Amino acid sequence: MRRGFHHWTVLIAALPLWGAVSLPAADLLPGEFDDIDLGRTLVYPERFPTVRQCREIVRKPEICTVMVIRMFGSRDNHYLPIFSGDGRRLAFQRSDVQAKSSKLLLYKSLRDPEPALLSRESTAYDYMFRWGINSPSSFTLVRIDPGKTSTQIYFSADGENTEQKTLDTGRRLFPALYRRTDGIWRLVYEQDGRVMHQAWNAKGPIDSPLALTRGSAPRWSDDGYRLLLIQERERRGKADFYDVVVRNLRSEKEQLLFSGENETVRSPSWSHDERSAAFYVRNTGDRPWRIHVCPVQEHSPGKTLGNDVVVNPNFESEGPAWEPSSRRVWFFSHERRRQAYYPLLAADVESGALTVVDYPRKITTPMDLAVNPTSAVPEMAFVAHVGLPQDLFLVFLNHY
Repeated sequence: MRRGFHHWTVLIAALPLWGAVSLPAADLLPGEFDDIDLGRTLVYPERFPTVRQCREIVRKPEICTVMVIRMFGSRDNHYLPIFSGDGRRLAFQRSDVQAKSSKLLLYKSLRDPEPALLSRESTAYDYMFRWGINSPSSFTLVRIDPGKTSTQIYFSADGENTEQKTLDTGRRLFPALYRRTDGIWRLVYEQDGRVMHQAWNAKGPIDSPLALTRGSAPRWSDDGYRLLLIQERERRGKADFYDVVVRNLRSEKEQLLFSGENETVRSPSWSHDERSAAFYVRNTGDRPWRIHVCPVQEHSPGKTLGNDVVVNPNFESEGPAWEPSSRRVWFFSHERRRQAYYPLLAADVESGALTVVDYPRKITTPMDLAVNPTSAVPEMAFVAHVGLPQDLFLVFLNHY
């Protein structure tokens, strides 16, 4: 779906708040800014595009890159950008896999010049960040304290202050947070192969941790009544078969979406309209990952939309990146690589048709693609290299 040019004028009006790129005066319309300072590195084009240039590229029928910004870079490597539900905030991970260190950084507003470091505790290992549903500033994460085998879940209601929500020993993973309209917070996560649930409000606990079902990587639906998750099946004593299911918390019934045979499944994600689910799947062993999409209905075979896709080998990602319309899934693929360059790919859920979008080839080895869920101007975040460190980039397209 193409977007009108007026959406780009909104972006142009906001960008001066980021900060100066000189433009040739003859190319400017009356009243157009001629001194735009992004406050960030403009990777492409060399100058911030004028209104006339934006009009030209928006009129093109093909999907094109309008602008690429290096949002953040340092001497460290960065991973896993994730937009908040309202598209106004962005979190990502700073990690050194070799040194076993990991911190989380947050743009509490995309206009902020620098992200905030979530925790300055030098020994804390923070990862598995996820924004809350129905409260876009809230979030949850997993923290590991060195020398301990337990992992604890932390929570923030306001995007500022965090509190620990689990206390006893155990390994907890994949937290997902939901806020009800009556002020009750609901948290699910995996612990020892089971999906656990607990709830509280401002007065204190409501439901103590309770096992809901076997499973992993739970994801809330927008209404808070369903969970998308993965379950292991044991055959001949081996737990290497995986199902993707939707559990209805009212009826306590489970709907089977996908049943893998000799396949590993990870990172399920709802489409924005919640009519479909996408996830990564591969045959057991060191095989390429592919993206599989299923309608949310019983025993639907679904279809493969992307082969040999780029998946983070060190950290579990959010899952395949849906565009806001739920029409397409975006990704990178080793099949399309040109040396160390990987174009953006989008697969149509209905037809399977593939769209290829290029950006500057000096940006190499990308991964961890995230799509802004609300922005009228297509905005995507990913990590990649221009030089040695792995930095955070934003790419803006002319339309979907």
